[in-house]
Amino acid sequence: MSTGEKPLLDAAIRALELNGWDACQINEILVDAHASRSSLYHFYGSREGLLAAATAERYRRLLLQEDTALVAEASDCETTEEFLAFVTQQIVRTVTDPDSIKARQSRVAIGADALILEELREDVAQKQQLFLDVIAEIVRAGQQKGIIRPDLDAMAYAAWMHGTLLGRTLTEAVFPDTASWLEVAIEAVVAPLRPHETTPPK
Repeated sequence: MSTGEKPLLDAAIRALELNGWDACQINEILVDAHASRSSLYHFYGSREGLLAAATAERYRRLLLQEDTALVAEASDCETTEEFLAFVTQQIVRTVTDPDSIKARQSRVAIGADALILEELREDVAQKQQLFLDVIAEIVRAGQQKGIIRPDLDAMAYAAWMHGTLLGRTLTEAVFPDTASWLEVAIEAVVAPLRPHETTPPK
């Protein structure tokens, strides 16, 4: 990314966070970025191009907040119980930590925009795939160590778990009892990871 491109992108991200897609004013973004209209067209082609790039970058940054240290932390797990405790800790953090809640709400809002705005769909899907790759990598690391179920489809699990956590955003207003939600969610999230019990031969 060039030096002229980044200020525009950062200013557009700030505008999206404050105003949303429809209310973003290009003149305000240009003033904030100390950029010219010609630089907007040079780098992004149009208002929609800039906002799509800014939305995708905003989504990427929100996901990076979640996954930066997760792979390293998960790789330290040596037993099934350590791995399940790690997963449980991430579930609790995601739905109780104020910064995580805010990031999750922003991701849901961006995802909703991507359903409506075709210019966002591909970029947001690509960023989403990167996050699912991280979760799947964590699952595969546990499988390679033999501490979680070896036949579990890591990517399918990643998509399901991520959807479960984002879905919590849509239910918090009508079911604010997070402790009761966690009691159900934790069991649901860790159950597929547990190795199958093997019966010793008679």
